[in-house]
Amino acid sequence: MSGSGGGELRAPIFNGENFDFWQIKMKTIFRSHELWDQVENGYKTSTKEAEELKEAETKLMHENLVKDARALGIIQGAVRSVKLQGLRRDFEYTRMSDNESLSGYIAKLFDLINQMNSYGEDLSNQRIVQKLLISLPKSYDSIAAVIENTKDLDTIDAQDVVAILKGYEQRLDRHGDNSAEKAFASFNVGSKATLSNGHTNNSGNKCKFCDKLHYGECWFKNKVKCHKCNKIGHIAKYCHTNKAVQQVNFANQVEETGNLFFANHSGEVKKMSDEWYINSGCSNHMTSRENLLVDIVREVKAKVQVGNGFLVEVAGKGTLIIETMKGKRYIKEVMLVPSLAENLLSVGQMTEHGYFLVFGDHKVDIFDDSSLSNMVVSVKQKGNICFPLTFNTIKEIALKTNVQECSKIWHKRFGHLNFRSLKLLQSQAMVLGLPEIQNGEVLCHGCVLGKGHREPFPKESKWRAKEPLELIHSDLCGPMQTASLGGNKYFITFIDDFSRMCWVYFLRNKSETFHVFKKFKVMVELQSGYHVKRLRTDRGREYISADFL
Repeated sequence: MSGSGGGELRAPIFNGENFDFWQIKMKTIFRSHELWDQVENGYKTSTKEAEELKEAETKLMHENLVKDARALGIIQGAVRSVKLQGLRRDFEYTRMSDNESLSGYIAKLFDLINQMNSYGEDLSNQRIVQKLLISLPKSYDSIAAVIENTKDLDTIDAQDVVAILKGYEQRLDRHGDNSAEKAFASFNVGSKATLSNGHTNNSGNKCKFCDKLHYGECWFKNKVKCHKCNKIGHIAKYCHTNKAVQQVNFANQVEETGNLFFANHSGEVKKMSDEWYINSGCSNHMTSRENLLVDIVREVKAKVQVGNGFLVEVAGKGTLIIETMKGKRYIKEVMLVPSLAENLLSVGQMTEHGYFLVFGDHKVDIFDDSSLSNMVVSVKQKGNICFPLTFNTIKEIALKTNVQECSKIWHKRFGHLNFRSLKLLQSQAMVLGLPEIQNGEVLCHGCVLGKGHREPFPKESKWRAKEPLELIHSDLCGPMQTASLGGNKYFITFIDDFSRMCWVYFLRNKSETFHVFKKFKVMVELQSGYHVKRLRTDRGREYISADFL
């Protein structure tokens, strides 16, 4: 049976999958062949009413049913094509966001795949595995690289990949927040209920002293409480909400506040050491040692509030230069506070300058990139309260020198003056600060090259050829940045020493040198009647190859 525009409706073969799509398609085909009534109701004998229908009316009714079924088939095909194209687009552009859970994303992706299957789009297992790996965020780059390098993506099942990714997600959840690339993890007794031994209490009644969940005796027992901000450790007279001033917390307040972190550099230094403390409650880097800073700006006027509530003056702001195994590093905007007892580094200011701190497992790792791949230092915890960080400060001081090296320096300063004259200047005290000069046995390479006598370049050669082709000069030039129209990048010259006649040949590659020389030799010997006796070159590799030898 044929129709206009629709073509023959072919029955799809049911293979055990996509039953909903197969069912809709079969209904359309049965109706187009006037068989759906038989499928739905079965065969019935003719009733009196049916026998009374006119033959023309029956034929017209059947034709309308066939047309409706064929129109429905065409509409279903068009809708299926449009819907499938939209699903393909969603499948290609779907990505897992950084704040989305893996389980939620997997459910969304496979729901999209099932919809495509219901419309007849069969995605291979290999295509699903590839989509899973390329649509993950940066935090999953490491596990995706492991799967790509250790598994056969053509044979591994998609469910196996999902199981590996879920295991990695659980590992990330055990080691910290959802994102492993956060600047740093703050240790806070109030928000995380975490104690110094690393355990977390998620059950039980809140402490009546600190209103938090924890094990054992409360740290804040018998401590004063502010009636203005309801925080423990100070009274309302010294509350930080009274004035908008900068605050800093010392190491001896860790047990009172429970929300400070300190860090210790474990092995990146080489010289004189100065101990600092990384502090999450400190607004700026601070030190009381003026000799550690350079480029100090005295115009900075500010005050900071220390742990006992007193305000202290800031005397200036400068730059701290430290030396590590990876070279010099500059810590800028370090405040000079003369009355400060400790050297402090601000966690907030470090993150502003592009550093990333990750705390955990009784240590802190400091990185200088968001991907956490370039570690600057790895710091172990000291005791249970702080992380002391040791720096190498660079001091431009000469503690020891060598008289002989000093003599060479002064020899160069005076324009390579001879050592006898230098001794005269020193003995007569004619130069202020000139040290004792040793004898002139020190070899100066500059004097040897600059003051030595050289043979003059000869105006003419001592030997010249007596006949043509007795001596040929040759040289190869190239490669040129721009090739010629013939694709050549080299040229070679042959100059006869007797007649000064010159021949030039163009080459594509240096390997053609010997072939060109043979061509030149045959030509000039036939034209002149003489034979080439000697070839003089710069002994480049093209002239000392096995072909020439």
